[in-house]
Amino acid sequence: MQLMKMTFNVTPLHDVVLPPLSSKVLKYLVLSQQVLPFLEELVRSKDKQKPLFISNLALDGKRLYSRGEPITVKAKTRLTGSVTFPFSKEAFNVGGGRVKTVYGEYEISLKEVSVLDETPSTSTRGNLRVSFLTPALLCSKIYLPPFLREKYRRKKIGFSLIPTPGLVVAYGYRQYLALLGKTDSYENDIKTFKLLVMANALSRVVGYRLYPETVVIGEDEKGRLRLTRGVKGWIEFDIVGKLKESAAKYLEVASFLGIGRSRGIGLGEVHFKMVERGENSH
Repeated sequence: MQLMKMTFNVTPLHDVVLPPLSSKVLKYLVLSQQVLPFLEELVRSKDKQKPLFISNLALDGKRLYSRGEPITVKAKTRLTGSVTFPFSKEAFNVGGGRVKTVYGEYEISLKEVSVLDETPSTSTRGNLRVSFLTPALLCSKIYLPPFLREKYRRKKIGFSLIPTPGLVVAYGYRQYLALLGKTDSYENDIKTFKLLVMANALSRVVGYRLYPETVVIGEDEKGRLRLTRGVKGWIEFDIVGKLKESAAKYLEVASFLGIGRSRGIGLGEVHFKMVERGENSH
């Protein structure tokens, strides 16, 4: 299965206040069948590992999401946002023009299309660097062997703010399985756990700049802000042996589909690349 990433220009026609997670503008357009209507069923699906990612809108490359303050954008400001999904010929019929949402009116047009095969061929020369473009919600329970997860299922652990290489690679592997349509099986849970352990054991962190960030995800029924906390920044590491090639493959898929929870609303967006050893980190 191939992945398509369609990036759009999204320009408000009037001054607007965006939702706390600006990804909800694109999500609304899909659910209202104004953009990519064939994705409505996939967007509504409750499957946690579905091969779908809806990005937050970006201004000059910076993702727009609230840390507590309103997000205001002036009329005629060009924003960009993307939707990633399994390859579909229906996507070639995508149109543009003026669209209406509960968040204002916009002019939308297709900017670019990227396609990724299920078996990406990334060179594994150098180190692996993963940058977290939006807070990633990585649950620490993935460290538990599968036979213990049910025992601790109801325990509220929160999300890891200092992710290890194994944790990042394991979440990338989950998205690789989602791309192949192989999710929710004990066998795959075992494989994910083994990969996490081996990637931690055979990796060497060579640099990082990680920090926690709190983001507003909405309001509760009483009008109080709903917050979550994830990790931002970047981590650079190397892995010895053949596992490095597999890790690069899974992380390239993750760069299209994101990692962790709430990917459908733009959290966990990552950028992956191989970097030469000694290259300056940003």
